[in-house]
Amino acid sequence: MRSEGRIILIGKLGKPHGIKGFCYFHYYGSEASIFKDYKNLIIDGEQHKTDTLIEKSDRLILKLKDCNDRNAAERLRDKDVYISEKDLAPLDDGEYYLYQLHGLEVINLENKNFGKIDGILGTKSNEVLIIKPTESSIDDIERLIPYVKPNVIKDINLNKNTVKIDWPETY
Repeated sequence: MRSEGRIILIGKLGKPHGIKGFCYFHYYGSEASIFKDYKNLIIDGEQHKTDTLIEKSDRLILKLKDCNDRNAAERLRDKDVYISEKDLAPLDDGEYYLYQLHGLEVINLENKNFGKIDGILGTKSNEVLIIKPTESSIDDIERLIPYVKPNVIKDINLNKNTVKIDWPETY
């Protein structure tokens, strides 16, 4: 379910590139091609429209419509970039944005509660779920569980706020 006012962090602006208002952009997503669909960005609570996006080697260079010189680009350095949740691309059944997993209870196949997802680490091979213990979890151990479907992640149920995993209690 999407909310009207929720914003999602998608990246961070870097140093200026050239003198015409371009700046480097560190996109947190895995597919830079998806970013091209986002035309309305939110920076410091203000709406900005994208003008140009350039892929150069393994980096993105972004130009906003209201950023026309190096000084303006410098003022945006190190600013977080958000989009409205309603602007996210729709997903197929069984697909989820990682932010949707925050706060879900993690339960293994033996119905042992490991705690709740408190964060997600990105690695080169896969994402890793950070599981923090809760009052209803089996112990006080923080766990790192690889987000690997279908080997480890067996089911995600947003209605029940649960993630079912194939992971032993003692691992």
